[in-house]
Amino acid sequence: AQCAAAQPSACRTVVVCSDDLGAAEEFAREMGRAHPELSVRFRARKSVPNPLVRGHWQAEFNSLSAEDRRSMTLEFLADVQVMRAAKALVCTHSSNVGRLVALLRDGPTVSLDGEWTNG
Repeated sequence: AQCAAAQPSACRTVVVCSDDLGAAEEFAREMGRAHPELSVRFRARKSVPNPLVRGHWQAEFNSLSAEDRRSMTLEFLADVQVMRAAKALVCTHSSNVGRLVALLRDGPTVSLDGEWTNG
């Protein structure tokens, strides 16, 4: 919203970076209904065990082969770079990833769950 208000013609794509594929798919459907002029993109993610499709579970991740862990780590780092370079970021500061990316960014960042405090 901030990006669209600042430069309406500059924002035509929304990228969803999430460890929950279902949440990304649901967001894409809702945005498609509310703003059909926008393109919503998300990573389908490498084929992973079912528990890892709905969030990060360290024990499940640790049980993967070294090749699969490397591949998922590279996907995560690519998502961090996309979020860092975005014109605007909407995240949650309750998420370690959201806070990390907020610190790495120069652009506007909005948290859905309030301000981040370090105390």
